[in-house]
Amino acid sequence: MFPEILTEARSLVLERIANLIKAESKVSDSMLYTSTAESKMIRSALLIAASKKNTALTKSSAINLATSIELLHSYSLIHDDLPSMDNDNIRRGKDSNHIKYGEAIAILSGDALQTLAFEVITNDHDLESDLKVSAISLLTDACGHKGMVLGQELDITADPIHADEEFIKKMHYLKTGKLIEISLVLGFLGWKRFSEDKDLIYKLGRSIGVGFQIVDDYLDEFGNQNEIGKPIGSDLKNKKINILSILNEEQCSELISKNHTESLEFAEKIFDRENDKDIFKIIDYIYQRKM
Repeated sequence: MFPEILTEARSLVLERIANLIKAESKVSDSMLYTSTAESKMIRSALLIAASKKNTALTKSSAINLATSIELLHSYSLIHDDLPSMDNDNIRRGKDSNHIKYGEAIAILSGDALQTLAFEVITNDHDLESDLKVSAISLLTDACGHKGMVLGQELDITADPIHADEEFIKKMHYLKTGKLIEISLVLGFLGWKRFSEDKDLIYKLGRSIGVGFQIVDDYLDEFGNQNEIGKPIGSDLKNKKINILSILNEEQCSELISKNHTESLEFAEKIFDRENDKDIFKIIDYIYQRKM
């Protein structure tokens, strides 16, 4: 079942994006094309769900942080799909940004989405300055040369012969998992609880982030093209490394189940199943989507 929190988060973020970007140029059209495309917005849902009892964050600020994350995610997708990177022509069931608008506009719109993500935070009137700095610091660390960018470098330069499970999990964490991890962390921004449960929150975020990408690898090989929005088997066909480079279908399913259990165990140490149902629904959805 599709969790209501995902629908709620998507609606809130899309409304904010509509207020931020107006279709006034090819670049802004391109920005809207990817940032408002059909997606589950799991990152923003995690943040919003985690923030619901955080009195240090107003609802508006939580939406701004969630929007910032989705803009950063959209920028990364545009650049990842470029011919010089992953060379993917289909994204979310439609032409990739560079196929529709050309490479130059795609690069510019990716750049613009990245800068807009930080503008959203700096222009937030409810967030204290120190919380703005903390949020931006967390996001730049997740997306920069020690995070998402390094993950993409590993993805396009790795030697399949030397790729083991540890390497693949590291690559998945940097390229995909770290931004998911920080989505959860930002839900606790300014909250005293964060200092009390910091290690557990990061462990949960990392577990969910890596698990998310392992499921994506599985679906890339065994999923439904109409559901995942790209051709089945594209990663292995293009000789890209993923978890199925070293595991068979049964082993991958077992790893997903193991990771799911781990994520739930971490979550149960931080959240209450009765009062924080959205978090558990998101976790279950991540691991059970179209399996």
